[in-house]
Amino acid sequence: MPFDYHNLRAGAAVASSDEQFAQAVLEGLSKEPKRLPSWLIFDDRGSEIFTEITQLGEYHPARCEFEIFQTHKQVITDMLAKQAFRAIELGAGDGGKTQILLEHFIQNQLAFDYVPIDISEGAIKNLVAVLESRFSQSTMSVTGLAADYFDGLREIRAHSNLRNLVLFLGSTIGNMELSAAEQFVRKLRELLNEGDYVMIGFDLMKHPKTLYSAYNDSSGVFERFNLHLLDILNRKLGANFEKDHYVQQGHYNPSTHAVESHIYSTREQVVFIDALGREFSFGAWEPMQTEHSYKYTQTEIELLAEKSGYRIVKHLFDTHHNFVDSIWEVIK
Repeated sequence: MPFDYHNLRAGAAVASSDEQFAQAVLEGLSKEPKRLPSWLIFDDRGSEIFTEITQLGEYHPARCEFEIFQTHKQVITDMLAKQAFRAIELGAGDGGKTQILLEHFIQNQLAFDYVPIDISEGAIKNLVAVLESRFSQSTMSVTGLAADYFDGLREIRAHSNLRNLVLFLGSTIGNMELSAAEQFVRKLRELLNEGDYVMIGFDLMKHPKTLYSAYNDSSGVFERFNLHLLDILNRKLGANFEKDHYVQQGHYNPSTHAVESHIYSTREQVVFIDALGREFSFGAWEPMQTEHSYKYTQTEIELLAEKSGYRIVKHLFDTHHNFVDSIWEVIK
């Protein structure tokens, strides 16, 4: 079976992406308080550091989702066994947990395509190579796409009519405000067909101390991940951030129902960003928010699905109900 890779982020797409990046930075640093979106961190190196985060003992979302896949893989297999299908993963990264499902599909002799999509070209190239080394003689074909999520989905839609299972895992949806999450799943539905499935990972609300531990690991990987944003701004936009003059901290904010990570300036300083032609002042201990991870209740998940044109098929929980992979069916 073929194992291919395509980069949709070339030429005009790269220029548009670079412009979007610069605009997001300008808007975020002009806010009071300053706030930058977490997707800015995910270059190739940022994706590698995030993979380290998913391997931390304190980081429960990854641990819970691995358990869910191991426990419920037959449930998912039975749901898809009647016809050929395509599994599309948005933000695939290293595809670690997803390989549990892929291997089980293959063991059950299902015929399917796997299409991992990620904005990191390096992550997609590596994933396709790993899958080819493991499964080259299997019933699975693989087409990796380095692309923005919806650009990748439009490319897929133009070339086939297989039933789709879209995987949006790892609590990535929690990085969005509730209104943005609703817009996202509605837009996703528009690009899918009636009867397609989506499986979305939601981190559930739990003890705030558990949340604190998950986002403030003892080895400092989360801090390294967040401060990597400053390296990216220096490289891509010609900024002069001095990373040693910033520290990171995550905390649960009860008013937003989210864990928020902030980079704090340890002194008064002024940063110049050449590509924007602007200076930005930071006060001593001024925060700049870099991550937002919303924690859902089951009621909120069900309301989100129903308002956005989906039928809930099944909730797959870990043992302690700390996390859920919720399977929805598209209704037209």
